[in-house]
Amino acid sequence: MLRHLQRFSPACALAVAALLWNTGWGETPAPSHDPAFWNALRTDRFKLPSDQPVMPLALEAAALLGSTDPELRDAVAYEALATWIYQDPRLDPAELEQLRVLLTANARQGLGEPEGDGLFMRSFSILVLSVLAAEDLKKPYLDAQRFGSLVDLGIEELDRERDLRGYVSGKGWGHATAHCADLMKFLSRSHWLQRDQQARIVNAIEARLRSAGRVFVWGEDARLAAALTSLARRPDADPAPFEAWFNRLREEHDAVWAGSFDPVRYVPVRAQLNTLAALEANLEPDTGPAATIRGALRSLRATAQ
Repeated sequence: MLRHLQRFSPACALAVAALLWNTGWGETPAPSHDPAFWNALRTDRFKLPSDQPVMPLALEAAALLGSTDPELRDAVAYEALATWIYQDPRLDPAELEQLRVLLTANARQGLGEPEGDGLFMRSFSILVLSVLAAEDLKKPYLDAQRFGSLVDLGIEELDRERDLRGYVSGKGWGHATAHCADLMKFLSRSHWLQRDQQARIVNAIEARLRSAGRVFVWGEDARLAAALTSLARRPDADPAPFEAWFNRLREEHDAVWAGSFDPVRYVPVRAQLNTLAALEANLEPDTGPAATIRGALRSLRATAQ
């Protein structure tokens, strides 16, 4: 294997040709390079010659997103894709769309199942989709339908994901909720976002916090707050779904403390309040719709702490 990857060898070129020939848009190719190859590529900061096709390696990296090796998954596969999609863009719109289709399918593999290693493919596919959404903000390539499918995916993930582990011993970050929040953060900044989609995102985050059955401790609440911040700071932000949520939460909070204390009822209230505390801090200097949302949130937090 060539350490500095100046060019594919003839044998490697044939392998890449076969990879492209046999891979459909909805299929993840089996990785054909070993970890030593990828670590060498990482050492070179994923730089490739300008005349070298990047998409075959991007497809391989997408397959590695499901690895239980945190170095290979996080530091190699994710970083490679983030580099080629956003930091040093090397993929054209058709290739970005091919990745979007592939990663969307991978993000749904096993969705709704109990805890298991399938979490990593789902979660890190969602994380790379957030990079694709960020790239669209910088250099648009999506259309309304494709954008809408990403909103649908994010809402579905928040609703159906049952493996909510943050850091998994020996396997690194799972972080499905945090990664989905990252996707929502960038989607919430898009010119494609419609008013009804704003409400759907707010409602999906509220429902996730209420249904998780836990208080998030691995930074998920701050990441969800960042997504809500992106929504609130839009010039066309709609305060109504935020205000409706705050009213529901006030009633939940009052009910928790109205009788005998029930920790099962307290947990979803606490999870929501933690995220909203981060949102309030994020919105401190804002004006416009964000200020309206901040005011409603302060009113809630004056009575619900």
